[in-house]
Order: sequence, then C-alpha cells, then structure tokens
Amino acid sequence: MKYLIKNADLVDMDDLTTGTTDILIEGNRISKIGKDLPASDCEVIDAQGMLALPGFIDCHTHMAQSFIKGPLDDMPITDWLVKLFTIDAKMDEEIYYYATLLGCLESLRFGTTCINEMGDDLHIPEQVKAIADAGIRATYGVSTTDVPENDATPILSIEEALAYHQQVLDTVSKEGNGLIKASVAPAGLPAVSAELARACKKFADDHGLIYHTHLGEGKHETENVARTYGLNGEAEALAEIGVLDKNVLLAHSIWLTDHEIDLIKEYGAYPVHCPNTNLKISDGVPKIAQMLEKGIPVTIGCDGEASSSNRDMIREARCGAYLQKGVTLDPTVMDASTVLKMMTINGAKALGYDDLGLIKEGYQADLILVDMSNDLGLTDLQHRVSNLIYCADGHAVDTVFVNGVLKLRNKKLVDFDEKEIIDKCNKLISKLNKAVGE
Repeated sequence: MKYLIKNADLVDMDDLTTGTTDILIEGNRISKIGKDLPASDCEVIDAQGMLALPGFIDCHTHMAQSFIKGPLDDMPITDWLVKLFTIDAKMDEEIYYYATLLGCLESLRFGTTCINEMGDDLHIPEQVKAIADAGIRATYGVSTTDVPENDATPILSIEEALAYHQQVLDTVSKEGNGLIKASVAPAGLPAVSAELARACKKFADDHGLIYHTHLGEGKHETENVARTYGLNGEAEALAEIGVLDKNVLLAHSIWLTDHEIDLIKEYGAYPVHCPNTNLKISDGVPKIAQMLEKGIPVTIGCDGEASSSNRDMIREARCGAYLQKGVTLDPTVMDASTVLKMMTINGAKALGYDDLGLIKEGYQADLILVDMSNDLGLTDLQHRVSNLIYCADGHAVDTVFVNGVLKLRNKKLVDFDEKEIIDKCNKLISKLNKAVGE
C-alpha cells in the first residue's frame, strides 16, 4: 500500500521549527520526503495544517493494568502490591486478552506506535495475541521473581523463570506479526536474586534480546538491596552482578546515588522516566535532569494504569518535564526539544532500532499527524510544538501509521469499533471487580 501525506508540517526535532512538505510511504518505509510529490497510485491524505511527528515510544508498560485503573488508588506501595497480585490472580484468559488489547488501543489512539511491555508469565499467549491484533509495534517480555517482597509475590525457580522467557521467545516467533520482539523482563532486584538476574541476562545476551527491569523504584526496597549487597544501591548491585550494559532498560531509576548515575552513563543503559506513577504512589523523584546533563539518553514510560492511570505519552512527558523543572528550580531543564527526543528517538535506540524514532527517508513508517486547529486552547500557530508538549494531550492526534499501516484516521481507530470495545471491556471489568469484591 502506498500513502502520500500532502502538505504536512514536518517538525525539526532540534529547534522545533516546521516546514511544509509531502511524505510518501511505500510498504512499511518512508520512501520520499519533498515538495509536490506525485500522487499516482497512492491513497492521499491531506495534512494541511497538521504537525507530522514520529510515533511516540512508550518504554515501560504493563498493558493488562488497563482493567485495574481505580481499585488501587491512594494506597501505600506495600498494600498496593499485595492487592495488585490478588487482582491479577483473578484475571482469566479472556480478561487478560481484552485488558491488554484495551491498553494497546489507548496507546494507538494517543499517538504511541511502539511499546515495551512487561507482562505476566501466566498469560503469554493472550498478551501476544492482543498486541498482534492491535497492530502496535512492541517489545514484549514477562516479569519473573524468586525473592518474596510480600506474601503475594509469585516465587519461581531459576529454571521455571527461564522456561517462561523461552516461552515468550517461542510465542513471539510463532504467533507474532513481525512487529513484536521478545525481551527478558525480570521484575527487579528486591524480588530477583543475583543468581536469577545473571541467568536472565545470559539468556537475553544469548538470544540478542534487551533486558528490561525495574530499578530503584522504592526507597525502602533500595535500602534493603544496598544492605544485602553491601553496596550503595540497586544500580551498583546490577553492575556488580554483571547486568548493566547498553541493552538494558531501567524503569523508574529513582533512588540512585551520583556514582550510580555515572555507572549508568559508563555502561550505556537506558533509564525510563515514569513520572505519573512516581508521584501517584509517592515513590520519589528521580534525578532526570542530572542524567540528561551527563548525556544519558533517558526515555519515557507510562508504566501501568494501576499506578499511573495514564496511557497518554504527551501527558506523561509534560508531567516529567514540570517535575524536573520544579525540583531543580531551573526552567530550562527538560525543554520541549529534549522531551520530544525522549518520547521518540531515545526510545527507539533503547529498544535496539536504528531506523525508527524519526521521520526520515528509509526509516520505518511509524508516524503521527497532530491536528491542533480545532482546540480553543491551542491557537498559537507559531509555537505549536511546545504547545503540544505543554498544553495539549493525546486527543490532538488525528492520524497514526504503524509500519506503514493506517491505524488511526480522523481521530478514530481504523480496525476497531471503539464503542464495541468499550462495552465489552466494561462488562469484563465489572466481572473482575465482582470477583475481587470491589
């Protein structure tokens, strides 16, 4: 299929200026960018007045938590974890499939074209099918644990954990749609032993997969890890264990010493900033400004809706920018251009892509068109990109392409009846709430 996007305002990722141009998509690639491109044998999309941007890349997700948005609100983290595991145990195959599908469709609706999912080891087939059916690009792994943080923590042997990671690899290879890559995603050191962390990293390295884990999310948990290993914190422990390198994503990365930030820079790992979760659960504020100053390519993640209540990368990024400006007392920190790169090109590099995260000839055709012309609050045509980051939200996204396939047009999903999905999910959420006594 060939698409010609006419008269789009292509955003310069460095200075946030725009230039009107045409974009030709052939197959799954951006084949040509230029003025007055011929429209023969193409489906033409008139993007007059719309911003053209790379699709957003959400680098830390728990998609099935789209069904648990509300029941865990305003709870301390210990109680939150216990209730999360309790609810998760009541989610059957149908619920898990639709919960994952709903999260993916929310993401697409708000301009996210690629996710990095940390799923559930008991529902691998349902999750892979839901991600494939949604048509979103994904890196997919499952959380594994072998150390009890609480009475509800699922405990696995190293052999059982590796078997689940092998199942992910096999399922993605057989049932994926070519847009899904496997990962290895142990939960994080408080609930993962050094032995399991090493075994998971070896498995990831042996199969060329990224290693995706939580890091330094809780102050108490980080202090426990520091005492256990006789070190300063979780990042230093990961370095000691032999896990840190350029193929590692570190969700949250809150409770880090300055030395640990230097270690992350040295080893080339990618922190994932998840500000809405960090604030809502009162986990703490990471030193993102310091990381960026050192040249660490920080990414953005919406996390799970049980904690963040959010699948909108624009809202997530704005929250992160405001948070860093406030704690540093420096309004130049996380400027709009930096934020946009964190949402796109940084995420692409973190997930191992060298042809994603930019609108560029030869790159994969993951891109969005943003319409800011019908919103009373977005009326400044000269500052549209910074206003997108600081004023707008995902509802401004009009059109979404993933791998050259049209997924959203005129702010409506192309492949799904949204009302039908909403009705189905509400019925299943009611069923789940009843099962857990909500």
